[in-house]
Amino acid sequence: MINIISEINKKIITHMINLGEKMELGEMDLTGAVDNTLTMVHEIGRDMIEMFIEDVEKGLLQDEDRKSEWAVHCRNREKTVSTKLGDITYARTYYRNRETGAFRHLVDDLLDIQPHQRIDKGLQEDMLLKAQELSYQKVVDSYEDISITSRNTIKNIVHKFPAEHSSLDRLEKPQEKKKVRYIYIEADEDHVHQQRGKGMLMKLVYIHEGNEVLNPSSKSKTKRKRLIGAKYLTGLYPNNDELWYEVLDYLEDHYDLDFAEKIFLVGDGAPWIRAGEELIPKCHFVIDGFHLSKYIKSATTPYKGYERKLKDYVYGGKKDFVEAYFDTIEGNEHTESELKRFEASRRYLLGNWDTIQKRHEEGFIECSAESHVSHVLSHRLSSRPLSWSKKGSENIAKLRVYTRNGGSIRRLLNHQEKQDIAKKIQTQYRTKAVNPNKKYLDSFSSNVTILGIGKRTSMYKLLKNMRSA
Repeated sequence: MINIISEINKKIITHMINLGEKMELGEMDLTGAVDNTLTMVHEIGRDMIEMFIEDVEKGLLQDEDRKSEWAVHCRNREKTVSTKLGDITYARTYYRNRETGAFRHLVDDLLDIQPHQRIDKGLQEDMLLKAQELSYQKVVDSYEDISITSRNTIKNIVHKFPAEHSSLDRLEKPQEKKKVRYIYIEADEDHVHQQRGKGMLMKLVYIHEGNEVLNPSSKSKTKRKRLIGAKYLTGLYPNNDELWYEVLDYLEDHYDLDFAEKIFLVGDGAPWIRAGEELIPKCHFVIDGFHLSKYIKSATTPYKGYERKLKDYVYGGKKDFVEAYFDTIEGNEHTESELKRFEASRRYLLGNWDTIQKRHEEGFIECSAESHVSHVLSHRLSSRPLSWSKKGSENIAKLRVYTRNGGSIRRLLNHQEKQDIAKKIQTQYRTKAVNPNKKYLDSFSSNVTILGIGKRTSMYKLLKNMRSA
């Protein structure tokens, strides 16, 4: 420990002297001083961790309990693990269990480093957070002191992200269900270009309790609002029922549905959205304002001044006037594309008439799904000319939604690691049943950590105490 402190002091003093000399020569400003200091801090951090691991390794070598249970097989096996501080390189001793014949790097067990692991969980978490916003290559380029240089490494981390554990049903359930009169469900999709085959529909659903003004005292005419209690759900969901059952489970877990008067489902009327009507109780489907305005504008483009009139007819429930408008323009000369556009608008407005008029029901508020799709999905998936695999696009989408829902990436990574270890243990037992004569299977696999096998030996207690210190 004294050696570590002495080395750190030397580096800090040398760094301060160098900063002062460069300042005097006019070669250093505040920004440069900060950059240089950050580099030095990372270097000190790496040195501290490496020295600490070295001390732990020495402690294991000298420990009498370890000697009685684990024999040294070979020493100085070097390992490098990339971290947020940079690459950490250390020498390990490879031990053989005297009773079972299992081989372990005991210091790796103590550090919770898995065999063949090259990136620690902290850096994996940081890479996933950055991959939500940046291309895989830009994520790699953002790190200076690690040996990871391939964007495929980031892709593999994204593909391995346990997206199946990031769904709404994994959120913590409240002790008491919320009692609100109106619940709002808004739905829309993003069109994502696929590397092979046709494009994909990335579906987005979010549930909330209305909106509130962020800054009521602001003098701005357009006051910013935020959704109350918003939670998001996304994915490809080839089976629509699977999506809506997940929504229903969330509603039942978090809201008193007997108390709720209405659940508004708002969207553009796509079949996958309308499928929610059949499963969600007290559901009132309403066409959203964005797509409604889009079709009204499409129907009036050649006729200046008529967009406002047609909108008043539609919003005012004047169906006869809307039908009369389309009958009138049919007699005028138009191009073939205009006629197709008019017909599509007519079918949409009149075909969804009843759900459009539900906008006047008590409790309804305007939908913001289009802007949410843009911020939550399109910003990363489709706003730039990118092509995706199904796995990559869906995992990025679920990752963005999971963090918006307040989820912890580190917790998911820890959960995934525990599951991987459990699978290995199950594999050992299955293999043992087939090959009962293999010596190392008579006790436990060499892939199971000392702290995970459950045997309360003195060596176990030593490592457990060191882990808890």
